[in-house]
Amino acid sequence: MKKKEEYNYFDEFINSSNYIVESSEILRDTIQNFSRENLKESVIKVHILENKADKILHKMRNYLIKDFLPPIEREDIILIGHRIDDLEDCIDEILINFNILNIINIRNDVLEFAELLLISCKSVQNALEHFKNFKKLEIIKEKVIEINHLEEQGDKLFENAMSKLYSEKADTIEIIKWTTIYNCLENTIDACERIGDCIEDVVMKNS
Repeated sequence: MKKKEEYNYFDEFINSSNYIVESSEILRDTIQNFSRENLKESVIKVHILENKADKILHKMRNYLIKDFLPPIEREDIILIGHRIDDLEDCIDEILINFNILNIINIRNDVLEFAELLLISCKSVQNALEHFKNFKKLEIIKEKVIEINHLEEQGDKLFENAMSKLYSEKADTIEIIKWTTIYNCLENTIDACERIGDCIEDVVMKNS
């Protein structure tokens, strides 16, 4: 008799978060050593990771269709899966925008953004690792608070970066380019917070 396939949604959430951390590391390293050649290589690498993350989500959806008794509500599993996938897409979008907007030189505060994003992605990964034992409400709350604090730092960084950009005597095209980049960076850090909020909501419902 063929052994029934073992599938653990919580483990798959963690696997997806591993791709997120790897992608954010690639983004940080690309910005640290920025060149058009490095950028093109990074776009390809992150796009591959984004496709791998997509496959996890598709498999999860397919398995959920036939799962008689999932560990948490189906809607919550799909929502968290999509939130993680959205974060991976956001990182992919940042690098794509660097490419299509023909960014040549990196502004100093962009590296600070990338470092903060990497820390945020690692915090999401850590929260998902604890989510497997989702009855431990206090631990999950601590992790979500940590993610929220990082998002607040991202807001301040965004405000400072935009204020500086619009106070400089840059040409209109450069302002448009960097406004797009900064918005993408802020949205990506916000995506980390959205995952944290989803995790906390699920834990509260199941405690």
